[in-house]
Amino acid sequence: MSSKPLIVGESNPYGGHADFALYPSPDGCSGHRLCCLILRMRRKVYIDSFDRVNLVVGKWAMKSARSAAAHLRTEHGRIILLGSKVCAAFDIPFKPFSGHEEDGVRFAILPHPSGLCRLWRDPDAGAKARNTVLNLAPELEVGVT
Repeated sequence: MSSKPLIVGESNPYGGHADFALYPSPDGCSGHRLCCLILRMRRKVYIDSFDRVNLVVGKWAMKSARSAAAHLRTEHGRIILLGSKVCAAFDIPFKPFSGHEEDGVRFAILPHPSGLCRLWRDPDAGAKARNTVLNLAPELEVGVT
């Protein structure tokens, strides 16, 4: 079981290679928004601090996402779920900026970090996200850019 928290996204438009899951580049992509704008982390610290994965390669498919989610539950003790689709794949209620524990696995739930998600318009959303992540993983250097 990995000691790093795992960040789980939906799918990667830049390809299926695992290294690019929620990667903090190019500017404006979901990984960049999560790393730099929401968590306020240095890119190298972000990359070193988390395992990152997307549930599917290519077009979203709930059946594939649920299968991947079931496997990830057995491999990680701390998981950050990004968005309602990811929460649905894990069969966990989507309650943004909250924590959840089930079968010995701790979860942090965040809205999807895309520029389209309206929940990020709340001026306190970034602080709520950082607090949610720090509750899951207090050892992280969140909010120090």
